[in-house]
Amino acid sequence: MSNHKLLKFAVATATTLFAANAIIDKLAASKNKLSTIHGYFYSWKDDKIYYTKTGTGSPVLLIHNMNVMSSSYEWNQIIDQLSENHTVYALDLIGCGQSTKPATTYTNYLFVQLINDFCNDIIDEKCDVITSGDSASFIVMANNMHNLFNKIIMINPNDLCKMNFETTKVDMLKKQILFMPLVGTSLYNYYVNENRIKETTSNKYFLNTNADIQSYIDASYEAAHFNSSKGKYLFASILCHYTNIDMRIGLRNRSNLYIIASNRRSNSDEIISTYLEVNNEIEISYLDNSKLLPQIEEPDACMNLIEKYLK
Repeated sequence: MSNHKLLKFAVATATTLFAANAIIDKLAASKNKLSTIHGYFYSWKDDKIYYTKTGTGSPVLLIHNMNVMSSSYEWNQIIDQLSENHTVYALDLIGCGQSTKPATTYTNYLFVQLINDFCNDIIDEKCDVITSGDSASFIVMANNMHNLFNKIIMINPNDLCKMNFETTKVDMLKKQILFMPLVGTSLYNYYVNENRIKETTSNKYFLNTNADIQSYIDASYEAAHFNSSKGKYLFASILCHYTNIDMRIGLRNRSNLYIIASNRRSNSDEIISTYLEVNNEIEISYLDNSKLLPQIEEPDACMNLIEKYLK
């Protein structure tokens, strides 16, 4: 192939990828789930962190699952009830939802810093916190470093064994490829497309699908591609284990830890047993009819346990 033909092929390919990426962003934005909720922006470093504040009473901070398709929308089914007795703060983590998605390597300590500063600058007093899924790790570590929280309620927290995976040279190469402007974005859009999000939520997040869950799936697709699919930087960081940390030091000798676990979550018993091996004072409660996100799938039962712990 001549240089001229090769150049034409490269330009055509780049144009096609650019157009495809733009279409995906437009389709995701058309879900229009995230922007319908009124919130605020916290200026943090050079970024804007989106959050909502509702209710009155003792402060409670809600931290959604650490995933590129996650956002504070995750709490929609319980936030009104929780706000009846508490001032509830729900934020979109950096790299997620409507918050800024900077082109940086996301580490566990970056999230620790964000939570510490948000608590000091916005909440301005010690609070209770409810975490979801993989966000438990940096909340536990933030509390270990800064003693921020009265009670820590973890809904289906991280698998401690997987949190020990370390970044390899192959991971570093993967991250570099995903950080590339056009190719990286195209790969991200391929791996985080609407069908894959539906498949992930159907297999791992929920037992059944109803209107509320479908609404969450739409919000997840929108969140994953909000701001021109720049969620790829967090995606690469999670995929390549930059967000991992050995959180056991933050679990030891603590009496303010509570876990809400779903029996139908994969390997639930094994995951919970690793927490009790580190600290047998952690109080565990179980839910039967949900997987990873009972706050959406089984909100009333989930709220009953949350209210019991917050008393």
